[in-house]
Amino acid sequence: MARSTEQPAPSPLSALWLAPHRPLFLMAGLWALAALFWWQWGWWWWPGLGMPTLGTPTVWHVHEMVFGFGGASVAAYFLTAVTSWTSRPMIAGRPLMLLVAFWVAARLVMLQAERLPLALLLAPGALYFGTVTFWLLRDIAAARVWNKLGFPGAILALGVVDALLVVAAREAWALDLVALKRAAVMFFAMKVAIIAGGMIPAFTANWLRQSGSAAAPPHENRLANRLGLVTLYLALGLTLAGAETASGWALIVAAAVQAWRFAGWRSRAVGGNTLLVMMHTTFGSLIVGLVVVGVSRLAPEFWPERDAVHALTMGAMAGMVLSIASRAAARRGDGGALDAGRLLPTAYALVWLGAWLRTTAPFLHGWLDNPVALAAQLWCAGWIVFLAAFVPTILGPLLRPVFSGAKA
Repeated sequence: MARSTEQPAPSPLSALWLAPHRPLFLMAGLWALAALFWWQWGWWWWPGLGMPTLGTPTVWHVHEMVFGFGGASVAAYFLTAVTSWTSRPMIAGRPLMLLVAFWVAARLVMLQAERLPLALLLAPGALYFGTVTFWLLRDIAAARVWNKLGFPGAILALGVVDALLVVAAREAWALDLVALKRAAVMFFAMKVAIIAGGMIPAFTANWLRQSGSAAAPPHENRLANRLGLVTLYLALGLTLAGAETASGWALIVAAAVQAWRFAGWRSRAVGGNTLLVMMHTTFGSLIVGLVVVGVSRLAPEFWPERDAVHALTMGAMAGMVLSIASRAAARRGDGGALDAGRLLPTAYALVWLGAWLRTTAPFLHGWLDNPVALAAQLWCAGWIVFLAAFVPTILGPLLRPVFSGAKA
């Protein structure tokens, strides 16, 4: 009897490993929900489980939101986008599984951060960020697209700050924990300025062409683009130097330059495209967030930085993650145009409202019993809705391009 040449049908779950953005955005969404829920309400639901601590519970929360949630998200974007820069094959299959295993291991050891040896705490995160950096460098060098070298450099820097923050929290070295937390937040503010700042004008111009809009195409202000990065680096340097007043003013100046860039991007013309509305709103959150954090440095008694910083983390950073992941999850209409549907914009709106409720919590205590808890509820609800929309899209065929629709 002749042997059958038919291959067994692949498992639906195998589609999860076809592209980096699929498992990594999934991990980011799950951890955004689980880590926040645990930190906010875990003590009530499971009293015997205990609160995760890295020096303090608050430092654990900051670490996991920035390096856990944020670290998964930024790798999801870079490792997927690098194929369009280099035309090299996408990381998939077992290597991608190994990378996700490193990320999961990093989350697990941080649940026992006060008990485990320091080397064991540092190893999974170093393997995760080191692997992402190596893969990006390899593809960029092979394709000789040297103008993209800043991206693996940024991932490497994020991994270094991750390690330093863990070391500082364990008091192994005399490091400035506050400066390291601020540097991590500034990293993502700069990524929003660079990544979203590049995507928004291009995607907006494409949409205006497709829709037949009479609006002029977005204006790229090259001077503002350059000054935008310079002023953010200046704010970062002054922040690390501990110059409270000077860094506060630098953040406000950086916000003004980003607003100058943003002014030419035709935001008023994109109301018919919810995916673009999300991206434009995210950039607006960056601008306002820089101002708010700057004010908190200048007048901490008026607006504590522990509250103000959520404009950049929950607002700008999470907003960028949702905006980009939603483009990967959006349905393809006729001609390849992206359709966000209803769930993805709803998820974004819930997270965005939660971000600004948390940011303005110091001014709401007379109006709301517990604005922080309400903000956390909105955040969790937003990520539940996102996962409901995202999961079905990562178990089917991989559509390209991942983060954009067809061009007109």
